[in-house]
Amino acid sequence: MDDGLIISAGIDYISASIKSTEPSAVQWFGKATQYAEDVAKDGNEIKPAIRLGYQGISTAGVFVGMREDGYFVQISGERAQAGFDAIYNHHTHFSRLDVQVTCATPLGNPLTAINAQAAIARANETISKARQRDATLIQSLAKGATCYVGSRKSPQFGRIYDKYAESKAELYKNAWRYEIEFHNQLATQAARTFHTSEYAQSVQSAIFVKQWYQKRHIPCPWSTKAALYALPSIPKQTSDVEEKLKWLEMQVAPAIRRLLKLGLRDTILEVLGLDDRLT
Repeated sequence: MDDGLIISAGIDYISASIKSTEPSAVQWFGKATQYAEDVAKDGNEIKPAIRLGYQGISTAGVFVGMREDGYFVQISGERAQAGFDAIYNHHTHFSRLDVQVTCATPLGNPLTAINAQAAIARANETISKARQRDATLIQSLAKGATCYVGSRKSPQFGRIYDKYAESKAELYKNAWRYEIEFHNQLATQAARTFHTSEYAQSVQSAIFVKQWYQKRHIPCPWSTKAALYALPSIPKQTSDVEEKLKWLEMQVAPAIRRLLKLGLRDTILEVLGLDDRLT
C-alpha cells in the first residue's frame, strides 16, 4: 500500500459479460462459476437466481448466470477484488466497474464532503462554462455526508462519503471513501488498465482514484509513488454540423478561392443560390 492512511483500496463492484460466440466464453463462465463456488466454501449459501435475463446462481455478493447470447457475472464489495482476476480476459465487456480508496482522516474530518464540493465550485470560477463540473452534496443524520461528483447518468461519476456513518463498522472509524463508478466503454478501459498494471490492485487503485479526483480539483489525503498517464476517456464525437463545416473548410473553400482569383464571384454566388440575397 502506498500510504499508511489507506485502510482499503481496490475494485469494489463488477458487472461484466461475454458473448457466447467468443472462443473463450465457456472457459470464462467456468472460471466465474468456480469463483462463486469458492466464495460459497466460506459458509455462504448458493441460491438459484435470475438477473437481467441471465439464469444462474448467487452467493454472498456474487452472481453468475447464462442466457442464449452469452454469460454474465456481477460481484459487489470486497469480493470484487479477487473476482476481477478470476474473470478478466480480453473479450470481457464491463458494463460497470467501481474503484475505491477508503482513507483515515484526522478525527474523521466531518467537512470532507463539503470541502470536495467547494473545491469544484472554486475550480468552476476559473474555467469555461463548457468545462465546468457539477457536485451534489447530501447530508443525512443517519449516514453522514456524501458528495456526488458529476452525474449518475454519465459514463463516470464519483462519490465521497463517510464510510463509518454508512457501515457502522469500527474498522472505518474516522474514515472516508473515495469511489469512482465507470460504465461500459470507460469501465472496460479501466479494467484493461488494472489488468496490465505493473502494480498490485490496491496500489493501482490508490494511484487511479487520486488522479481522477485531482483532475477534478479535489485533493486526496493519501500519497502515491507514481501516477498514471491516461485515465479512461471517450473520444469526442464530432456533430453533423461540425463535419459539414470541416468539409467546407477542407474541400470547398480552396476551390472557391481559386475561382475568385479568376474573377468569378458573381458566378459563384449564382451557383450557390446566394446572388439575390447578397445584392
